[in-house]
Amino acid sequence: MRVETGAAPLALFAACAVALGPASAATAATATGGQEASPAQTIAAALEESPVYVDPSFESALPQEVRSGMAADIEESGVPLRVVVVPLVEGDQWGGDSEALAAAVHDRMGEPGHFLVISGNGADGADYPPPGTPEAEKQRAFYGALAASYATDYSAPMAEEAEKAVEFALADDPEAAYTEQQEAFEAEDTEGSDGSEGASEDATGEGSSEAGESAPAEGAGVWPWTAGAAVLLLAAGGGAYLLWYRPRRLPEPPRHTAFDNVDRARRDELQERAERELVEVGERISAQDAVSGEAAAAAMAEALDAHAAARSVLDSAPEGDAGLADLAGVLVLLDKAEHALARAKAGGRGRERRHCYANPLHGTATADTDWRELGSDRTVRVPMCKACAKSVRTRMRPEPLLVEHEGRTVPYYDVPAEESVWSATGFGTLTDDLVARIQRGEHTRGA
Repeated sequence: MRVETGAAPLALFAACAVALGPASAATAATATGGQEASPAQTIAAALEESPVYVDPSFESALPQEVRSGMAADIEESGVPLRVVVVPLVEGDQWGGDSEALAAAVHDRMGEPGHFLVISGNGADGADYPPPGTPEAEKQRAFYGALAASYATDYSAPMAEEAEKAVEFALADDPEAAYTEQQEAFEAEDTEGSDGSEGASEDATGEGSSEAGESAPAEGAGVWPWTAGAAVLLLAAGGGAYLLWYRPRRLPEPPRHTAFDNVDRARRDELQERAERELVEVGERISAQDAVSGEAAAAAMAEALDAHAAARSVLDSAPEGDAGLADLAGVLVLLDKAEHALARAKAGGRGRERRHCYANPLHGTATADTDWRELGSDRTVRVPMCKACAKSVRTRMRPEPLLVEHEGRTVPYYDVPAEESVWSATGFGTLTDDLVARIQRGEHTRGA
């Protein structure tokens, strides 16, 4: 175990950095209109120029030569790895969540990539790999960050941890590198523990043996006082241990998806995305020339209906966490509008793609998957993305879309069907009448 020191100064420093961070971000302007850019836009724009972005408040912690070295290694590798070094604390624009930050920046960049987020709390990784990425390389950033934490005993300066995280993320097999570092870390802990216990046993064993062989008869009267003193010393030592030592921060289990668990920190980002895509899809539908043929006309009507349904849901979505399912529903409906528009352009040919049942924000690259309830023989067959399908095949719960229901955070599909059009239809994966239900107003009064 290591002594945790300097936590309070670090927290104070990070809080000050957050207070100063928006001011520096506000000086950047968007490419159009000269408006102030959001922090995510500022970071995304900087990453277009260099794969390493360092917030001004952390410039002294990562010297220029360190940054240049990391950038050169990344560019030489050809891996779409991005390093973001920023202060993160509870209450900032990302809720102190490194994954929320990575997701926002990834959305702004609009291209695949692996993101290492380095903050005063250590290194974290979030991955949005390009299609066709080999399985061993899909979570480069996640495993790179964990491997670096193990390799540095969770106590290295920021520059060293960043360099190590980049090194492991660029390895041929980041997961293997993580496993190697984890095993070495645990072996070192075991050896240290065994050595301490052996020394203790030798000392007490030898002392007890000598005392047993040479103690005079009158020693029996002294022994209770000696034992009492020993107990007091042990108690004092244990108290000091509890006061000055804490267990190391253990790594979290691997996350399986890019947009898993859309939380409070992402609510505003999701709202902005829904509003933006509503306008963009509407413009594409309006720009479509007249189509010929009954099938094409029917597909065009579907596109118009789905877009109108998305607008209706967005207009009535409640504020706060209660509206997360509605915002996800807006994006699902806009996807339906896009798919229908594509079919209209193709003369009505093609079929609609279905979203991931566990979390519709995982997209439409799905396949029908048998999902067996834990502790039961009951099985349902639903479309799931590759990551969620892998989870259920290994008897793990997929990463669901979480919503607030009756004061608790639950997977959306655990909300009673009569209370949610989204759980009743699986966001359109269980039934074909989602748009019709929205037109009847079931999104406002329950399914």
